[in-house]
Amino acid sequence: MINLGIVRRSLRELIPVSVGFGVFTGTVVGLLSYALPQVQARFMKRGFIPPQVRQMRNALLGVDTADAGIADIAFSMVWIHPILLILLFAHAIMVCTRLPSAEIERGTADILLSMPVSRRRIFVSETCAWLITGAMVLGFAFLGCVVGTRFITTDQMPDFSRIGVAVGNLALVYGAVGCAAMLIGANADKRMRAVMGVLVITIGTLMVNFLEPLWEPAKHAAPLSVLHYYKTYDMIGKGEVSWRDLAILASACAVMWAAAGVIFTRRDISTT
Repeated sequence: MINLGIVRRSLRELIPVSVGFGVFTGTVVGLLSYALPQVQARFMKRGFIPPQVRQMRNALLGVDTADAGIADIAFSMVWIHPILLILLFAHAIMVCTRLPSAEIERGTADILLSMPVSRRRIFVSETCAWLITGAMVLGFAFLGCVVGTRFITTDQMPDFSRIGVAVGNLALVYGAVGCAAMLIGANADKRMRAVMGVLVITIGTLMVNFLEPLWEPAKHAAPLSVLHYYKTYDMIGKGEVSWRDLAILASACAVMWAAAGVIFTRRDISTT
């Protein structure tokens, strides 16, 4: 089902940009991994955390972290920090709205679709290229965490096995956003429309997740947010894995990806 020529073609376009995203993402994670444990250690040494800081922290993590340790809080925040999420979501949106709208806008859709390759194989091959570049960006993020922790004290070090679980969960969140982008992009002829549609959903996801602990109506909409199924403190702080959340995210990815594939293979594509 995979055409290596199409995969290589896509990777030639995506790898330079993905390396840039990966380096930037790894740098951000590295700086956060170095800075946040020290900030948390100062708070605990003083024995006082400003109420505004505590409220914002609890809103990000979705739990009360009053009795948590330095590394548990700091690295739970590292892996759900808005800057990290924005970078990952931006990469997913950029890559997954390419087909077919970007091909139509560039005038290359005729060449691509006239190849002796089925649309289904084109779609699967493009998905393969996306997964390779997505794994690259997430790998840079994990590497940034490893490098950042080389400069902190031993008592502030996280359990990297738990970090690995959190990265796996984050990969499913990233995948859900990417599959949503593929689904919207499969229906669009203009890439900007596809990007704007995914941005609305993504921003809504971030807002609902942030408002859930603070605003009662947001709790009712919380299950619609992909971040509702990504609880870093449970994984990093408590060592708990919610297989239900992972299954929901994986199922959402599969359903949206399959729907995007069906739409792309069956729709009429006009290049004029």
